[in-house]
Amino acid sequence: MLRPVDLTTWPRRQIYQHFRQNPCTFNVTVSVDVMAFRSRVKELNLPFVPALIYSICTVVNRLPALRMGLIDRGQPGVWDSVLPLYTVFHPETETFSALWTELGSSFDGFLDNHRADAQNFGSSQDYLPRPNTPPNALNISVAPWLGFSAFGLNIHNGADYLLPVFTVGQYQESAGRLLMPVAVRANHAACDGFHIAQFYQELQRELDGFIAPS
Repeated sequence: MLRPVDLTTWPRRQIYQHFRQNPCTFNVTVSVDVMAFRSRVKELNLPFVPALIYSICTVVNRLPALRMGLIDRGQPGVWDSVLPLYTVFHPETETFSALWTELGSSFDGFLDNHRADAQNFGSSQDYLPRPNTPPNALNISVAPWLGFSAFGLNIHNGADYLLPVFTVGQYQESAGRLLMPVAVRANHAACDGFHIAQFYQELQRELDGFIAPS
């Protein structure tokens, strides 16, 4: 559910209104260390990308500023939760699809949902193979063949799109660390640099302490 923000008490009301009248988006790329995370998922024989997607959504679901949407053009709201809309690459055609999956209440549940959706829709060449993409779907693109230090994403007429968009690149070893770039396209009406910094701090903690099913 998209719950309305009370504009009479919201501390960011004037900032929100300013950036609705003067649309502004920004892109940030930070490399996170996935050394411990990769070791953990390898140890448990778990798939890296679904575990990463789950971790990103778990963090976003802690941060209301990254779960915003519009009820109407003047009234912002916060989604109770988000679920992932992620890319699926088709090497035979060098194209991709965007597939959404229910997050579930645990990584166990998400992994079951992810496997079922991969079986039912993963081979489809359609851009959106699973119908009825929910409006609270969080866009996450994973490009393991692309290493980058910065990534900018532009959405045409995207001022009304308040959810962040994530792009993840190839991890590379550096000075004993395994660094993976995570880019965020953010709408300034919804969040500020402070909130994006919170996301990266929480994501690093989530990856470092990743707890998988026993």
